[in-house]
Amino acid sequence: MMQKNARLIIVICASAIAMVLLLQFYWVKNYYAVNQATFEKEVNMAFEDALKKEFSLRCDTIQMLIAKHLMDTSEFRITSKWDSTKNGQIYTIANAHRLKDAFKFSSVSFREINKAVMPGDTAFKWVIAKRFAYNLRTEDLQNHIVYYRTQNLGAFMVDEVSKYDFDTVRLRPVLKKYLNERGINIPFGFYLRERDSTFNRSHFDKKLLDKFPIITKSYPTYQQNSKQQFVRALFSNPFTYVIARTGYMFAGSLLLIAVVAFSLIYLLRLLLREKRLSAIKNDFIGNITHEFKTPIATASAAIEALSGFGVLNDPTRTQRYLSHSKNELDKLSALVDKVLNIAVHENSGFNIKPEPVNIDTEIQYLLTNTSALPGKKIHWLYNNSTGLSIVKADRLYFQHAINNIIDNAVKYSKDGDMYINVHVSLKNNFLIIAVTDDGVGIAANDLPLVFEKFYRVPTGKHKVKGHGLGLSYVKSIVERHSGWCKIESEPDKGTTVNLAWPI
Repeated sequence: MMQKNARLIIVICASAIAMVLLLQFYWVKNYYAVNQATFEKEVNMAFEDALKKEFSLRCDTIQMLIAKHLMDTSEFRITSKWDSTKNGQIYTIANAHRLKDAFKFSSVSFREINKAVMPGDTAFKWVIAKRFAYNLRTEDLQNHIVYYRTQNLGAFMVDEVSKYDFDTVRLRPVLKKYLNERGINIPFGFYLRERDSTFNRSHFDKKLLDKFPIITKSYPTYQQNSKQQFVRALFSNPFTYVIARTGYMFAGSLLLIAVVAFSLIYLLRLLLREKRLSAIKNDFIGNITHEFKTPIATASAAIEALSGFGVLNDPTRTQRYLSHSKNELDKLSALVDKVLNIAVHENSGFNIKPEPVNIDTEIQYLLTNTSALPGKKIHWLYNNSTGLSIVKADRLYFQHAINNIIDNAVKYSKDGDMYINVHVSLKNNFLIIAVTDDGVGIAANDLPLVFEKFYRVPTGKHKVKGHGLGLSYVKSIVERHSGWCKIESEPDKGTTVNLAWPI
């Protein structure tokens, strides 16, 4: 029931967090799309303004050149005549080479001036020239038309319009200025075509759209070159603009997504860890219960024999049964002490008393006195290539650590003779004792867990007696000496346990 509820809680939590992530992702995606649409709108407005400004600057230039050209007395004659019917001056601008090639206009259109042109009055002629150049700008240039009011003036205007024709080189800095005013700093280019549509965008090449996903509307250039009649601005991906525009909101959304995702992963890891610990606990209880029951059952049987079968009348049999009972109770006591001691070491820590320890003597003694299992023979090899034989460690705990590793090598050996190789080496100021066996080995997914308390490699019903405490105990001993331990193993190829002791 508990496992079923746990699974239900996991499913509910995972579903809820997944929904939050999906909603957050959907919101961020939509918000990004909105800002991308805003970007497209802004660049279209900036492009339109830039085109108008660039054209206006060209008109300003040509207007000033026209005014200066009108002041050239070798080309034009500026005169005036009083018109009584209109009660104002009539100004005439004539071709100096052909005086009949002239045009006239009344001062009525020049409300701010109404006086005669006097010979040598260049200042007043300049006023008339500027005013008339402005009229030519508004009536001709801004409408993209040139009227030949005089032959030489019309030809001059056509030449200047051609000289200052539409050019993307002049347009680029103007567009860049308008984009900067809108906070846009995205690489862009221009796309010129002879024919284009201001509505349809589906005919663009995919490679072009991949490089420039944002393309503005088309605008006419009125360029003399017939192959460049329309222009568009091309913009690369506006990701940096969108990120800068969203600012903290976008960053906060990403942070929230990251936190929620991390929380989900962390929660699932905790639940899986608890489930694994529960399985380890149950396995440990099953094994330790079996170990407890064996001596209890043996001692109970001996006591029952003493009390119920007249064994007390036979001193020899009585002594034998009492001896069996004592041995089993001693085993039970030792088992309880071992579990309690390791638990105390794990939870409360333990003090070590470092002293010079001769590793050669200690390890060879432990190897010599290792008991083989029935039907097996131990072949061991010890090699110390460091030239060092003394390490500072707590002698008792040093013996416990090495003995546990050797004991595991024996217990988890294959059928038949077994081989144990102990090699001592130096690495980064650590004396490393490597114990290698040719036993059954450990699977890769179990290696990270073998040093955890109570953990045993899951193989169903364990053939080897144990409680999953040995390697945890070894690790606590080595780490208390400021060392480290590492295990390497492959199934059916044996195991190597490295214990590093500082020197």
